[in-house]
Parts: sequence; structure tokens; C-alpha cells
Amino acid sequence: TFSVEQPVMTVVCLSVTELRCPGNDWYEFGEFCYKPFSERKTWHGARQACRAQGAEGGDLVSIHSQEEKEFLSTYSKGTNKWIGLKHNPTGRYCWSDGTPLSHTNWADGEPNNHEGREECVEMVSSPSGTYSWWNDLNCDAHQDWICKINRHSVLTHRWPHTPRAQVFHNLGPRAISKD
Repeated sequence: TFSVEQPVMTVVCLSVTELRCPGNDWYEFGEFCYKPFSERKTWHGARQACRAQGAEGGDLVSIHSQEEKEFLSTYSKGTNKWIGLKHNPTGRYCWSDGTPLSHTNWADGEPNNHEGREECVEMVSSPSGTYSWWNDLNCDAHQDWICKINRHSVLTHRWPHTPRAQVFHNLGPRAISKD
């Protein structure tokens, strides 16, 4: 009988599930999670609430495709919600999360900066949620809003595996290990 006193190696086994959203009140689409809020706040208050969600990349929603817009319309039926688009001092509209403006969905005649006081943007959805459009609005108006965060991988198991000392019988070219 031969006994090995020290482990030869340590192996860390990980089991990672698919990317997930933080809870049942967040909705998955692509690489992101979305959560509509029905608690009226100013644009800045809504943005602060999104950033306080504690998730990486949390901000008011930025919309980058027709498909993403249609997905969001279904969760905004018949409501007006703040999105992360805002007029900046250089005269351009920019997403609050810093992503490029690659898709727009302005209503006819918008943005119009009515009375020079409309710098933030709301998404207005039809009662059925089948279509929506954007409207510029005074940032101090109180609206519902939508947050967007990155989906995260969730570590479900982590356990170190250190091989125990093993006893070998009949050492030779065909030795068999017994735990």
C-alpha cells in the first residue's frame, strides 16, 4: 500500500447559469433587462432612481432598434414614460447612458422644444401597446419611466475540489486508484 500525503492539484469547479435579470419585475430582451416604473418623477429624479438600482450600467432606457422599441411598447400600454434621451448644450440629443443615438422615433412635428423648455424625452405608447412615438417635454414634468440594465451571469455554484490522499494498490503500469 502506497499513500500520497499532499494533494497534487486543486480544481475550482464553477457552474454558471445563463444571463439573468435581477427579479421577476425585470423583463429580458437581448443582452439587457428592463423595468417600467409607475411612480411619477421628473426626468432627473427618474434617472437617479435607475442609477440607484445598484446594477452595472443602470440608467434610463436607451432605445437602439425598431425591435427594442416594439418590445418596450408592450410594457408601456397607454402611458407616457421617460426614456434616457435628452437635449444637450451642444444642441444635439444624447442618451444618458452614453451610447450613440442610432435610432429615433419622433412623432410628427417633434422635437419642437415648445417655449424653449423641452429638453427631455418621453415615449408615448398607444393604449394597445402596438405602437409608440417620442415627444420632447419639460424635464420637470412628472412621468413614469423605464430603467435598463445589463444582464448578468449568475454564479450558482462554486466549490473547490482538492483531491484527497489516495491509496494505490498493486502499483505498476496499470495501477488503479481507490478513493
